[in-house]
Amino acid sequence: MQTAALVLRADEIKEDDRLITALTEQLGVVRAFANGAKKPKSPLHGACQPFAHGELELTRRRDTYVVTHARAAGVFHAGLASELSRLALAGYFGALCAALAPQEEPAPEHLRLMMNALHFLNAGLRPQWLLKAVVELRLICLAGYKPDLTGDGPYLDCVHGVIVPDAGARRVLLEPPVREAMRFICEAPLERAFRFTLPEEGLRALSFASQTYLQHQVGRIFDELAYWEGLK
Repeated sequence: MQTAALVLRADEIKEDDRLITALTEQLGVVRAFANGAKKPKSPLHGACQPFAHGELELTRRRDTYVVTHARAAGVFHAGLASELSRLALAGYFGALCAALAPQEEPAPEHLRLMMNALHFLNAGLRPQWLLKAVVELRLICLAGYKPDLTGDGPYLDCVHGVIVPDAGARRVLLEPPVREAMRFICEAPLERAFRFTLPEEGLRALSFASQTYLQHQVGRIFDELAYWEGLK
């Protein structure tokens, strides 16, 4: 099968091979062997590196996939490599997507989200706090856990995904601008979801709310997030 793809991760195995984790339009998250991809002259080299995007031709062999042909349209690299926190945040996005995107079924919206987020991150066109919140909330919505932000009260119950009037464990205070930003991210068309502004304090509060909600919904804390936070 030939499909549009974004490489989320590339692990080196053996002497010349890689095991890539790719987000594909047709098959969702796929782990595939790219034989010889570490060799600079390999036809798979450019397309089978982290944050490369283009087309992959995948062949299924028993219970694994193998990359038989690849064409790189580009690589998100220069901007990410210029700042360690950008590279770390890209790694977090990749880990989130690998965990939350479907497998063995189409994932065009996930691919569009990641391509947009990495474009803005690589070019430095949006604050990292903003990009993080958009990716977290859009991914959790795509996974079927969209929060209901229409109720009365200032707190988000991160377990049940509803607005409540009282403080308590696993509840996050949402100031009105942060609440509106969360609603906008969850409901706006993707091409508009990155187009809003908040002061830095508001973006940090938004980022905290989005990650807290996501962590309670998936029951997991990502090491990649802790690394990024250590750089900020």
